[in-house]
Amino acid sequence: MLWAAAAVVCILLLTVGSDFQLFVSGFVLIYAIAAIGLQWLMGRAGQVSIGNAALIAIGAYTTAIVSDTSWGVFPVPVIVSAVVGGVVGLIIGLPALRLRGLYLALATLGLHFITVFAADRYQRNTGELFGLQVASPSLGPLDLADRRTFVAILMVLLAGLVLLLTNVYRFMPGRLWSSIRESELGAGAVGVPTVRWKLAAFVGSSAVIAVAGSLYAYYSRVVSVETFTLHFAISFLVMIIIGGVGSIVGALTGAILVTTAPYVLDSVANRLPAGGGFGDWLDSNIFHITNGLYGVILVFFLLYQPEGLVPALGRAGRWLSDRRRHVGAAEAKAEARPTPTEARETEAMPSRDDIVLELAGLGVRYGGGARAVDDIDLVVPRDSIVALLGRNGAGKTSVLRAITGFFRSEEAAVEGRVLLDGKDIAGATPTATSRRGVVLVPERDKVFPSLSVADHLRLAAPHGHVKEEIFDIFPRLTQRMKTPAGLLSGGERQMLAVAMAWVRNPKLLLLDEVSLGLAPILTRELLDRIVEINERDRIPVLLVEQNAKAALSIAHYAYVLESGRVVASGTPSELEFDPALTGAYLGTAP
Repeated sequence: MLWAAAAVVCILLLTVGSDFQLFVSGFVLIYAIAAIGLQWLMGRAGQVSIGNAALIAIGAYTTAIVSDTSWGVFPVPVIVSAVVGGVVGLIIGLPALRLRGLYLALATLGLHFITVFAADRYQRNTGELFGLQVASPSLGPLDLADRRTFVAILMVLLAGLVLLLTNVYRFMPGRLWSSIRESELGAGAVGVPTVRWKLAAFVGSSAVIAVAGSLYAYYSRVVSVETFTLHFAISFLVMIIIGGVGSIVGALTGAILVTTAPYVLDSVANRLPAGGGFGDWLDSNIFHITNGLYGVILVFFLLYQPEGLVPALGRAGRWLSDRRRHVGAAEAKAEARPTPTEARETEAMPSRDDIVLELAGLGVRYGGGARAVDDIDLVVPRDSIVALLGRNGAGKTSVLRAITGFFRSEEAAVEGRVLLDGKDIAGATPTATSRRGVVLVPERDKVFPSLSVADHLRLAAPHGHVKEEIFDIFPRLTQRMKTPAGLLSGGERQMLAVAMAWVRNPKLLLLDEVSLGLAPILTRELLDRIVEINERDRIPVLLVEQNAKAALSIAHYAYVLESGRVVASGTPSELEFDPALTGAYLGTAP
């Protein structure tokens, strides 16, 4: 219905729209293309950028230069601009591998100032002080100098872009970018090649934005450095924040509102009575009023509606629909399994001759000099469950991260050896260790709230093929396949995270605080599932837990960590009476 209405509006503009309406519509369409490119980067991949104006300028200047050559006939300059924009996006994306948040935004802001400076120097050196002229384009028999024809071309290009990206986001690439946006660590833990897909987002979005710059050059017929101000760059951030950073429709809505706002205010000012009153004041200060209005609207949406206008309208529509149909807001939760299975008897640690993981002299030191782990020796035999116990802050999670690898931006140094099947993988990246079969279920950020349960399983499964047996092991998930993970209970999220790890056929499964915040019955059920995975597929498990009783009920062997060092180790029956564990973890006297 929404797209049908948009199509009707476009047809009316092309058939009965005035010259002024067509003029404004052309800029709306061009800026909408650029906003969709920025939404790709920020809303889908979660990477911050203020480089939109710079990329539009790059596309515009590339078009102005190429179109002045003998071979630069339309649409060649548009294609060249897309390629140049993609290359610049790759260059911008490289710092994103080390920078995040504010620092990444500042890096893209640096691109803006560099581009503006280079454009200014180019205009001065070529004598084009008032801007570069761009010849009117043509496409076969079509004269694109005709505004109505060019606006029709812009509508077709925008519709094609929306259709293309909507389908891309619907399948695996969209799930990969969503996982990176919501938790880069979690995405790396399930095997997403985060470096490749972050760079892909930068390259693709930059190419789209540069194309918008190329179309801007053809539409305005002149390219001048005065156009590409910081205010111009921020206006695109305002577009996607107002409309909704998470959707293409939001980017389109924001582009329409922000682009037409100055023209609407100007029209209001012209209709007011002249003669030195409010109308004259409004007319003479329209530029400053527009800037101030951007700021007020931006602050309002950031404080009161950070998801944007389109999601807010969607929620309001659903609420009204529910009111009309008298539908209750809550659904009954799936019933828990009635009787948890009994904890299995623990066994002595298997032979050290058959070891899948060995830590030898492992140490972890962070950038500030703090040492989280110091000279740890630990082994995980095949087919076994090994528990790593300790208080909060004892260094347990740092041990797991040393095994899976740290991101470069975390500035952590790993000492000693991490032997996986006898091969040292110390210092490898999370993506590299994941490819070797080491799968981590982290303590936090283990699921992606906007993705459904089915999307999670397809994302984690090799080639997107989910094992049917998963519904035998995790029956709760069968009733929740279409439910976004953000609406699951805590226990269901934990089960989904473990299920994602299992479908990846891990060589070694690392679990970080899986019982955290769960009720005892859910903890027991989840531990039973871990035992079933271990016994059914002979997958070795290294389980980090503060809940020592729960961990020891399923472990073959355990280590106790305190202040980054191993202070005790043994079978569960041996550790039950060990002074290092007795008072602090089991609640009994030493």
